[in-house]
Amino acid sequence: MKKLLRVISVIFMTLFGLTACNAGSSVENGGDGNMGGGTNRLPVTSASNTLIAYFSCTNTTESIAMHIAAQTDGTLYEIVPEVPYTAEDLRYYTGGRADREQADATARPAISGSVESIEKYDVIFLGYPIWHGQAPKILCTFLESYDFSGKKIIPFCTSHSSGIGSSDTNLHALAPTASWFSGRRFAAGTAQSAIADWIESLGIKFAPDVANFDLASGENGYAPTVMLNSGYEMPILGLGTYSLTGDVCKSSVLSALSQGYRLIDTAHMYGNEREIGEAIRQSGVPREEIFVITKIYPGTQFANPEQAIQESLDKLNVGYIDMMLCIIRAQTT
Repeated sequence: MKKLLRVISVIFMTLFGLTACNAGSSVENGGDGNMGGGTNRLPVTSASNTLIAYFSCTNTTESIAMHIAAQTDGTLYEIVPEVPYTAEDLRYYTGGRADREQADATARPAISGSVESIEKYDVIFLGYPIWHGQAPKILCTFLESYDFSGKKIIPFCTSHSSGIGSSDTNLHALAPTASWFSGRRFAAGTAQSAIADWIESLGIKFAPDVANFDLASGENGYAPTVMLNSGYEMPILGLGTYSLTGDVCKSSVLSALSQGYRLIDTAHMYGNEREIGEAIRQSGVPREEIFVITKIYPGTQFANPEQAIQESLDKLNVGYIDMMLCIIRAQTT
């Protein structure tokens, strides 16, 4: 007896009279006919939702921030003091400006300008140099200037010899409703590979914004991909197979795959799932390189979705379905 689907998560999206929704990724067809789920995936954030805010006087922190931006495609924002710091201001133990500010718990140096639409950012890298063991007080000004509720803040700092110490955790009280990550200290000249390893260790996938895709940016002749919320990558170009049947359907799919297409879209109502599966198996392209989408419809299929999905799995016979869409007929008045 077939097991019930463990999860079918349906997101209803209404668009005029007919819409589609994602019913989960990687529906698999096991050897005994059971349907299983995929693997756990990292949380995903779009590049357009990532901000790298930093304060830098000697360009050391700026260099690290630029490497982070290169790795995440996030937006750079420099925290610029309204009154710039001079070399004399920065000399330690001279009673200069930096010394006085760090000794004054109430110091809040003014910032020139502001972050545009900070509400759109979900992840914020926050960079600063270590001054007297702590973050410069201008970081306090920055954190007290915005609402960081629900945002992930990832501190990073630079110094010649000092460790990060308590400089990151002492900032938490200034944005108590944010989700703070442990900070990381970098020395001047840190290799890009070390920064990339640190970003990977954070457990967040930074996906490019599909709206900014350059079709020429694909690799080896393939279209670029977009990272879905599930953590799976989906090509942004593919072959739609509506109205294709029989040998015409098979040859079209084979031709598309030979030309570098890696997304094939079909549906139960198209009546061509069997031909598409045959073409995929005959193509010689590894199954894991191909993203297959199919669909189920209201009526008998919605009444028994397990049976409907199993029927598509059997007809395609390609091991699993990458995306199952549910077609919803919206109510109109």
